[in-house]
Amino acid sequence: MKEDPETKNIQASAGEMNKSRTAGETANQDEKAKQTEKAKKAAAKAKKKAERQERREVRRHKRAWAFFKFTLTRYFIRKFRYSYDSLKEVEGPYLLLANHNMELDPTLVGIAAGRQIYFVASEHIMRKGLGTWFLRTFLRPIIHTKGKTGAKSVMAIIKALKKGHNVCLFAEGNRSFNGVTGDILPSTGKLARAAGASLVTFRIEGGYLTQPRFSTSYRKGRTYGHLVHVYKPEELKAMTDDEMNEAINRDLHEDAYATQEANRIAYKGKNLTLGIESTLFWCPACKKMETLKSTSDEVRCSACGFTASFNEFGYLDCSDGVTRNMRDWDREQREFLIGQFRDGTFQGFSDQVSVRIIGADHKAGEPMNGELRATTEGVTFAGKHYKRGDISGLAVYSRNYINTLFGPEEVQYDLRGDLGFNALKYYYLYQETGKESES
Repeated sequence: MKEDPETKNIQASAGEMNKSRTAGETANQDEKAKQTEKAKKAAAKAKKKAERQERREVRRHKRAWAFFKFTLTRYFIRKFRYSYDSLKEVEGPYLLLANHNMELDPTLVGIAAGRQIYFVASEHIMRKGLGTWFLRTFLRPIIHTKGKTGAKSVMAIIKALKKGHNVCLFAEGNRSFNGVTGDILPSTGKLARAAGASLVTFRIEGGYLTQPRFSTSYRKGRTYGHLVHVYKPEELKAMTDDEMNEAINRDLHEDAYATQEANRIAYKGKNLTLGIESTLFWCPACKKMETLKSTSDEVRCSACGFTASFNEFGYLDCSDGVTRNMRDWDREQREFLIGQFRDGTFQGFSDQVSVRIIGADHKAGEPMNGELRATTEGVTFAGKHYKRGDISGLAVYSRNYINTLFGPEEVQYDLRGDLGFNALKYYYLYQETGKESES
């Protein structure tokens, strides 16, 4: 039976179409393979470029470190009368944890370390203009925003350690207000164990009385840097997170007044009492808050006339004949504030401040001046009221600046007052209202 010519033509056309389709699919597959290979080569090229850039930066950091160490070490040892345990023989990479009392603690750690080390630093140093450029170019700190959980900074720490670099973290996340080491951040033990490197604990003594948190200058006394313990990775794996936190808290604990009682050392300087109300907000004589005002040599209560002077040994000579210290005074004022909050007699705080919104690029917006007011219900500033639940984070940095985060978007605000502005009372209230909101 003869095949119909029309049928033959249809079949031939279908065959040609199938061949064309197959050829097209093959061409598409070849093109995709070429594009994939091209993308892989581009990615490999970009990776190699980034690695070369990283190596150049690390060489620059090491050269800068060697230069600063050679030119500045003797100066700072003399300035702070600094004695220390050398870390040169400690095998790296390691995560170094230290207590934090003065702004130049990183310098003291660096002198003891002897080799290049990367520091975890507060986000506010990204707003220092030329200083920021200098730090990023020659030291490249790992940036952490106070008040946030810090997942990005944790990953950056682990990444640096994996690359063989040493990293220093001040585990309290803040400088001491009263001379006693604060509790470390709860996630510190987990980080120490997850890092896969050795852990070094390093305790600094004398730092608080060299630069009390409220002070505007350094005092001349003595400082010491003690290598407390080196935990090897195998030792860290055998410990739980809680056991690690307990060990770190124990290793880094420093009570400036207990040390001073054992070794009485004078810390001499000018304006020893100036600005002390940025830490002390409560009068121990009349039990009133927000009534203290300082001069260079004394602080006075405007309500009852009580006075106190911060002496060169770090104690307060008071007009009621009692010698006090910052540790006990701070404990008592915090207990008084919390007691008022819990029994319902707290009336609120208020201060005149300058408020700036901090953008994602770390830049600060135009300042807005106005009243900051805090009650048990929340805070009001810049014409807006925020409930306690709106505040996702609050921390104090530098002498007395507040960094606070609001809402699920964590909008960041920077709040600043005058020399005597007390940010600590807002922090204590935030901690207590936070407990209340979680219960």
